[in-house]
Amino acid sequence: MSTIYVEKLEVYTILGITEEERKNKQKLVIDYWIDTDISKAMLSDKIEDCVNYRTINKEILAVVLDSSYNTIERLLGILLDLILSFDGVLYAKLKVAKPEALRYAKSVSITAERFA
Repeated sequence: MSTIYVEKLEVYTILGITEEERKNKQKLVIDYWIDTDISKAMLSDKIEDCVNYRTINKEILAVVLDSSYNTIERLLGILLDLILSFDGVLYAKLKVAKPEALRYAKSVSITAERFA
């Protein structure tokens, strides 16, 4: 088993419950981990034997950019389902951080994980 780790994907979207959060896009920082078996790809050097993290990343960006959720929890659930829908993904862990969501705090983040 091996892990693909994408760190600090920054994207702007509508996320929150206050009037200001609902009308102004804000930055989210997303980290995600994907567990997969890379043994075949290590021998073949073929992209079709890999979990294509570029494709997954593009899909995550498309979902987040067009989203307008009230809670981080809902966005996390949607993104976990998306990642787990890709062939070869055995497990996914996701962290979504909302910088400066609380006064005097650098960010608020929630982490969730799920097996395929």
